[in-house]
Amino acid sequence: LNRNIRTKRATHPVHNRGEYSVCDSVSVWVANKTTATDIKGKEVTVMVDVNLNNNAYKQYFFETKCRDPKPVSSGCRGIDARHWNSYCTTTHTFVKALTMEGQQAAWRFIRIDTACVCVIS
Repeated sequence: LNRNIRTKRATHPVHNRGEYSVCDSVSVWVANKTTATDIKGKEVTVMVDVNLNNNAYKQYFFETKCRDPKPVSSGCRGIDARHWNSYCTTTHTFVKALTMEGQQAAWRFIRIDTACVCVIS
């Protein structure tokens, strides 16, 4: 009897539930980044066009950031505001890019936006 009930439940998915992210994010390809912070914390100029073997290439960066720091009035979606304070924030990572610092061109790690996470306190 128990196996029959489980089988029936497993074959009938619940259709009235939606899946929502705790924080809403926006992802875009960035092709016109001109400045960035490198891994040492210095502001560097990002070269928009890269010339390799007499071919011109653009540098593209896939960035994700928070759409809104408070998607609902209490902060992050689904967090109990009676017990927790919450807000959404953008996190970063480092990727290699061809940059200029003064007259020195070099491949450096630069910081880009990569995700939107919920901070709880």
